Amino acid sequence: MRAIQIILLFLSLHLTLNSHAFASINIATGSLEQDISEDFFLTAGSTLPNKNKTLRYGYFSGTKQAHISLKNDSSLALEKYLYFDTLTGKIDLFEQVDSKLSPRFLETSGSSTPFGKRKFKGILAAFKIELPAHSEKTFLFNITSRHNFNSKVFVGNMETLNGHQSAKISFLDFYIGGILCLIFYNLFIYLFLRDKNYLFYCLFSLSFMLVILDIHGLLDKLFMPSTFSFSHYLICFSSMALFFATLFTYNFLEIANSLSKYVIFFKALMLISLIIAIFGVTSLGDTASVLLGNLIDILLVTANAFFIFCSFELRKISSTAKFYLFSWLIVGFSLLAWFGMTFGIISNNFFTQHSLLYANLGQMLVLALALAYKIHVITEEKLVAEAKALQKDKYQRLVRVLIHDIANSLTIINSLSKRLLKLNQLEGNNHLFFEKISFAADNITNILNSVREEELLTERKKEIDLSPINIYESLLSSSIVFEDQLKNKNIKLLIKVPNDIYIKANKTCFLNNIVNNILSNAIKFSSENSTIEISSELVADQVAITFRDYGEGISPILIHDIFYSNKLISSLGTNSELGNGLGTTLMREYIELFGGKLVVESIQKNPDNLASGTSIITIFPVIYLSN
Repeated sequence: MRAIQIILLFLSLHLTLNSHAFASINIATGSLEQDISEDFFLTAGSTLPNKNKTLRYGYFSGTKQAHISLKNDSSLALEKYLYFDTLTGKIDLFEQVDSKLSPRFLETSGSSTPFGKRKFKGILAAFKIELPAHSEKTFLFNITSRHNFNSKVFVGNMETLNGHQSAKISFLDFYIGGILCLIFYNLFIYLFLRDKNYLFYCLFSLSFMLVILDIHGLLDKLFMPSTFSFSHYLICFSSMALFFATLFTYNFLEIANSLSKYVIFFKALMLISLIIAIFGVTSLGDTASVLLGNLIDILLVTANAFFIFCSFELRKISSTAKFYLFSWLIVGFSLLAWFGMTFGIISNNFFTQHSLLYANLGQMLVLALALAYKIHVITEEKLVAEAKALQKDKYQRLVRVLIHDIANSLTIINSLSKRLLKLNQLEGNNHLFFEKISFAADNITNILNSVREEELLTERKKEIDLSPINIYESLLSSSIVFEDQLKNKNIKLLIKVPNDIYIKANKTCFLNNIVNNILSNAIKFSSENSTIEISSELVADQVAITFRDYGEGISPILIHDIFYSNKLISSLGTNSELGNGLGTTLMREYIELFGGKLVVESIQKNPDNLASGTSIITIFPVIYLSN
């Protein structure tokens, strides 16, 4: 039984190798290039014709075998070349001399064969075939490859082989020139601006260009290594291109600021691509080529879709994102063409073979335009900033003039009011009136001093002088300032704050920019004959000072706009007093400057609710004075 199985297996192989029903190809005597891709057969016993129009195995482990018979019906001996059009890995060529004998080894070629060991020194895997007159020969191919194997196969003479190769090299030379111009242009911009986006663009462009050159065998032809092949390590070049594409996208789209929730995905993508690149230079790249090859293909498609998604998300926020979206759409279509070709979904032709080249050139041009547009945006922003700086300078000069002129006039009012008070000749309410004039003049002087302090803080980054201040004393001083307004609306002011609570602040700023602002608004929006309460509560090492009025109340939206934004909101008080919201902005800034925080609670007035009003709560750290 065992002997019968061996005989049947031998006969099966013999019939396969000698079956010319589909595999025998007549070779022309002229220089015509013949596409023989679909005439190859597996040597595993199949006699079915190849319907893929290419010799395609995809990713595979171990060795694949194929055979073909070439027939010369002419009376002349023919010298032909059989050559493959794309990545092939390592191909060993054998000739079947006798079906009873082992095939005779002829030579080794292919993209994974070191360039120095190839008989044909070119970018194509090529074998010299000699066919005597009126002869037929059967050739066998042992193929090992780390790549997704899908190649066109041609038979021609040296003229057609060189023509085929020259066309590819000329196209690649044009591509290299275009990409290098873009790289050097953006590299010079980086050296001038020191913007990392331009450096990452150069690295991205260079890494993608190396992938293209490696796919088409030009790196091996340029450097002619004799101990290894660049093409053998294509997965490393692809992984590094993915790494730099992710790095460029991350910085160009400012993902950390604009789409922070996706930061982890970018970091994971960069880490995985680095790991694959490292595995690609080890023996694992050979033993697990199917796993790594499929993984890098999936990552490339996934990353492309992810980059398109991110740029689509940012298209309304950033104008440069629109450029980026368009550039990756170009790459997306080209990747579909490339993988469609390598997996046999669409035809293998000049366009699909060079689809990544078109993608890279198109993308780099679009991204170069995006970076140029970014320079335009930066220039505009610089002009706007300069205009703002000029306006600020004018504003500061105006403030200085006003402070100087007001101070001069105020000095006269202040000195005359104090001189009249010292005369002791004022009768009745006149003495009280001049006391208020003197107090108001002192208060305005303090305000001017505070403005000067702010100017110094802006110009010299000088800290405002902070010292312990008594809360009760500041509230009492503020009540004197607003005594007339309280009387005009018949509002009762109740101060329920102990006189021994101290916080660290600037006395003038605390009084004028915080307490006076809050009390002024409370009076403005309180109804006549109502009450304003000022109370305090100690919690741990903090004191909460609450200003409670019983006015109209404020809507939640207005609370945010008035107290927690920098908007200027015009409003009228209960007696048509005008407010612009400027004081609340300064109040909030000073509260934060003194280490405090602001809380606003309000209930709007309605027919069913009589307890309307607003509570302004300021919370400060308490300090304790040693006796």
